[in-house]
Amino acid sequence: MTQDTSTYYVWIGGSCDYGHKERAGGAAVVIENNGSIISRDVISDLHTTEFRMMLTLMIKVMQEIPEGSDIVFLTNAAYIQNFDKAPTSKSANRTNSESKDANSLAISAEPQGRKARANSDLILQCIEEKKRHKSVGVKIVQYHKSPLLIETHNMATEAMAKTRKEFHQKLQ
Repeated sequence: MTQDTSTYYVWIGGSCDYGHKERAGGAAVVIENNGSIISRDVISDLHTTEFRMMLTLMIKVMQEIPEGSDIVFLTNAAYIQNFDKAPTSKSANRTNSESKDANSLAISAEPQGRKARANSDLILQCIEEKKRHKSVGVKIVQYHKSPLLIETHNMATEAMAKTRKEFHQKLQ
């Protein structure tokens, strides 16, 4: 891939451990600009998903990158392609009664049985942050051909495991 030197290329990956009751999720970024890696960041939390963590980290990145910039998020997670599409009832993917985790925060105000899009709170924040920049897009890349994407997934997995381990240590 040929990179434009004025564009911020943000490699973003996530990880989630659905097999544990406390379900930890994590996301990580590696940011390139002008041909060099300028920063790395990682977040994780309990009772969430990698998609929620990725959207949260996208918001943080858009807040930190200088206003008026061009940003390209590079990922293999097709879910985040719609980070800038306003939630509608047709875009719903869960109902209030189905929501049992942190994703339900945005949905909990919905009347019983009415559908709402998971992570709509974060998507609305992404839409607002995108307005600060010249352009913001998502490009899907092949995981196995992208060393920096592999790095982000590894960073997210490590952060998620650390969060879960710290949680269990506090319980003892």
